[in-house]
Amino acid sequence: MWRVVYYSNAIRNGDFVFSDLTFVQDASYSNSLSSKPVPDGVFETATSDDPSLGSPDAKVEIVEFADFGCTFSNRSSSVMRRLSLEYGDRIHYVYRDFPVAELHPDAALAAEAGECADDQGKFWAYHDRLYVQQTDLKPERLVQIADEVGINHDSFVTCLNSRKYKAEVEKDYQDGLEAGVQGTPTFFINGNRIPGSIPEDVLRSLINRILENGSL
Repeated sequence: MWRVVYYSNAIRNGDFVFSDLTFVQDASYSNSLSSKPVPDGVFETATSDDPSLGSPDAKVEIVEFADFGCTFSNRSSSVMRRLSLEYGDRIHYVYRDFPVAELHPDAALAAEAGECADDQGKFWAYHDRLYVQQTDLKPERLVQIADEVGINHDSFVTCLNSRKYKAEVEKDYQDGLEAGVQGTPTFFINGNRIPGSIPEDVLRSLINRILENGSL
């Protein structure tokens, strides 16, 4: 169902084997979206108002649609944090929200909490701690985690209670739908959609290929 034709050159060249593609199953898929057609093409999914690392001018642009309640997103986001440190401004990593409500009913509010943390320049510290504590995303715990990473308590609570970023999270979700996202994590590497928790060595190979050749 998912199209991974952008791997074809790598497969023909022997850089990947078909077993590498089994990671597309390592995702939290929405049953309600699974019957919808998946659009083909290259998609512009990067934004300027979502949390990001690296340089917007980098040759490699990686956009991840993720869910704070998803164990596969947890794994992938940890990988991306490491790779962002390793590659620095040679890549541009953008984190976008795609809470799968039917599987993780508290994930949407957790995504809003992440935006509130970003207001105070603490998104990545909050992101890291939230994934560590992802089994409990109740409002009280979201506030406790904010306290733990040094976010101003009153400002955070006001932001969260007001649902200031509800529309922002919904827009991320809608943008994901339009680009064919059906579960988390889903990556867009230079606009090419790759669903699932991509293994770190495969992801590094893709990054290196673009840096060396200018494309996948």
